[in-house]
Amino acid sequence: MSAEGELRRLANALDSHPSAAERTLWHWYPDRSKSPQTSNRRLYLLLVDTTITLYNTRDDWLELTLDIAWLAPPKLTVDAAVEVACWCPQDHNMHQVRQAQWHTANSHELVEAFAAGTAMLMDVLASGPFEPRPWRVQVGLPDAPETSR
Repeated sequence: MSAEGELRRLANALDSHPSAAERTLWHWYPDRSKSPQTSNRRLYLLLVDTTITLYNTRDDWLELTLDIAWLAPPKLTVDAAVEVACWCPQDHNMHQVRQAQWHTANSHELVEAFAAGTAMLMDVLASGPFEPRPWRVQVGLPDAPETSR
């Protein structure tokens, strides 16, 4: 199976997890498949990304994210994260309370990295927790006020 076929198979496996049902949104950018010709050190050009929203109120949220992107110099990278809304005195918008990143040199490594990111998110989907408070407590972040829960 091609790398793209394997990536789509892994994406479908993530989509079909019962806890992700109807909560997953994918974006695929096939026009970005070639390595960009740039020296921009801030380059982060998405090829594929998804967000699985596990909890969302007007003021608070918990999301799982997974993406493949071109990162300077350019090289391909896979990122997976658990993200919560920020309740710090200085608003950071969100915090990644669990995060992993893999740099890849070829299509085999890309598939392995995407599989590892998918496995990380599947573990969260299998075990929870499914609200942001326990994640914030675990890493020592301020929690949302009672009125926002």
